[in-house]
Amino acid sequence: MQPRDRRVSAAYWEDALRLLSRDVEQFRPFSHAFRSDDVRAGIMRTTANFESAIFLLGARYSAGVPVAALAVDVESVVTVWETWNRYAAAPDAGFPLDPLEFDNKSTYYNALWLASVARCVGVDPVLLGRLVGVVAAAGGADPVLGVLLGVEPVRDSVWHKRPFQNLLTAAEGEPARAEAALLRYVQAWEKNISFIWWAPALQAVQGDRFETYFGYWAWEAAGLVVARGLDDTALRSAPYYPVDLSVVP
Repeated sequence: MQPRDRRVSAAYWEDALRLLSRDVEQFRPFSHAFRSDDVRAGIMRTTANFESAIFLLGARYSAGVPVAALAVDVESVVTVWETWNRYAAAPDAGFPLDPLEFDNKSTYYNALWLASVARCVGVDPVLLGRLVGVVAAAGGADPVLGVLLGVEPVRDSVWHKRPFQNLLTAAEGEPARAEAALLRYVQAWEKNISFIWWAPALQAVQGDRFETYFGYWAWEAAGLVVARGLDDTALRSAPYYPVDLSVVP
């Protein structure tokens, strides 16, 4: 297996997959199924496992796992998201949990990420329907998520104009304008995602030990290329563009 991300060593990716897989499995009994018998423990383990599950998806792609195999990672994250919302709805005054909603920019970005990978790998209709469900519960699809998921948006504008306005053009514009907008977006991608706490994670990496960095990929660009059938020739030299995701399965 050849890593797609060579900013770090192959040994780093081996350690990342080992540690993230261990964490996901350790918390799975609570994070992948609602446990009414211990809501407090469920909340703690589910909130911890949401990031582990989505980081594992990124790390598996970066490490060179076949694209088709990523559907299982999408299913895992969707399951944790669904479980999170069940715990958030459970009465527990001593340990409240807010639902995942798109007023939070990072939550919106996670939805873009999941919807894009789902579109690129071609997940089954049942899983796609579940993903549509968590998007609806978070506030509903904007035009970008609508294109990625193949659903009617519930709003006319993008959830967060900054830094996602170019994605709106990519979702709605005629092909030449859409492709130019995606190129602008990808070229500024590292700056675009600076609002997320893990954005500078690569700077913390020393040697072969996993340190939160799971790869830098503009999943949403590949998702829109596949969803709209756009020409990604200009994007393919960009370091953050996941080239082999943009091939329609």
